[in-house]
Amino acid sequence: MSQNQITYFEKAGADNTDDVLRLVMERSDSLGIGTVVLASTRGGTAEKALNFLKGKDLIIVGIDRDKFSPETMKKAEKKGFPVIFSHETDYDYSEDMKAAFRRFSQGMKVSIEDVVIACSKDVLEEGMDVVSLAGSSWGADTAIVINSASDFSSVKIREVICMPR
Repeated sequence: MSQNQITYFEKAGADNTDDVLRLVMERSDSLGIGTVVLASTRGGTAEKALNFLKGKDLIIVGIDRDKFSPETMKKAEKKGFPVIFSHETDYDYSEDMKAAFRRFSQGMKVSIEDVVIACSKDVLEEGMDVVSLAGSSWGADTAIVINSASDFSSVKIREVICMPR
């Protein structure tokens, strides 16, 4: 049996980003996980992660290349971290499944989605335990440990690190 703490934030949103990054670093270190997948629509969360998650391999997933900060993209790519975009990826995410994951939080839905996108784009190997983090529009408020897969029916959520109540 394993006991772990889940952090619940009183509100969703960007105010939780620094705490999420700290919790992700702590939990990934304790589990020996070296890869973190993160959502960043405009580059703000990615910028913070680049500065905070030292020693981790980052996979940054945005929505649309035109909305993402070119400076942050250059910084990430210079460090060897891929920056990929959901609008440039073919994948099937049923509305029923999206709705089910949103019942936990918007960040949960996106954290799972981004891992599938990363596997579909061949920047993440399937069958690996990774940490994935996302949020509710701005910043990050959700982080999970997830076993990676390229289809939604095969992903396995191993742990919830944090999420909004």
